[in-house]
Amino acid sequence: MTDFSRHELAHVARRYYVDSASKVEIGEELGVSRFKVARMLEQALEAGIVTITIDDAGVVDPALSARLRSHLGLDECLVVQGRDTVSELREDVGAAAAELLTRSLRPGNTLGFAWGRTLTAMTERLTALPPVTVVQLTGAVGSDLSDSPVEVIRRVSLRAGGDAHAIFAPLVVEDAATAATLRRQPDIARALSLFDRVDVAVVAIGSWDPPISQLREVLGRDERDDLTARGVRAEIAGILLTAEGDLVPDFAERCLSISARQLARVPKVIAVAAEHEKAAAVHAVTRSGLVSALVTEQRCAEALLDLPPVARATDR
Repeated sequence: MTDFSRHELAHVARRYYVDSASKVEIGEELGVSRFKVARMLEQALEAGIVTITIDDAGVVDPALSARLRSHLGLDECLVVQGRDTVSELREDVGAAAAELLTRSLRPGNTLGFAWGRTLTAMTERLTALPPVTVVQLTGAVGSDLSDSPVEVIRRVSLRAGGDAHAIFAPLVVEDAATAATLRRQPDIARALSLFDRVDVAVVAIGSWDPPISQLREVLGRDERDDLTARGVRAEIAGILLTAEGDLVPDFAERCLSISARQLARVPKVIAVAAEHEKAAAVHAVTRSGLVSALVTEQRCAEALLDLPPVARATDR
């Protein structure tokens, strides 16, 4: 039972929490001590007149981030407290990835950017980047212009104010000969030549089991079934990986994208994943040794911690 009426408690709580009046000010108004005001505020909480909600959506969990970094053998991990829907999770993860990218770049760097729905959300949270050269790491996938790598590159380059090099061609073409011809086109060749100079790369992780992959969606059914039978479980920047993190050969010959060898040489590769269903794919990608940093959300991090630990890559 409280010593004060609900009306009195509500009045004091409103002055303190809503109007930002100090306990001393409220005490002077009511002719009581600040200690009595403090007791009234405590009783307002106990009586349920005041409830406090902490909205930590999008906030990085330092302890969980450190555990995941050690578990996956990475240089850096950011785990955010995500919201409920997939689109909200992409926004939350994208915001954290944007912050990480901003503090990772230096003037004069070459930034490589892949594609993906979370990367699209990430570009919307970028404010200003140091002057850097931006290069598209893969050709285009699908027909949605808002998610296309060309559009992603355009947005990023506007924030950076540096040169932008897009690849105006599909990621996957019919055969290796067609890919070889396209690689000789002047604009495409210029972009591809920058892959060996990339200082920081940003990639999204696609899952093949369960199927959460824009690349998988654009392939024919027979080819999807064949690649799945050959062990494909994950992909980054058009690079297909097994559950053990091993490369799936041949497919890259038809792709206009950075190679696994080139990506492995990039000093910092930031991977993003916003859905907990991608945990197995994220695990495969970290086992490959191709990424050095990960930005994800709480449920995905917890699912990853239930999987075997990954030894730290020694060839970076």
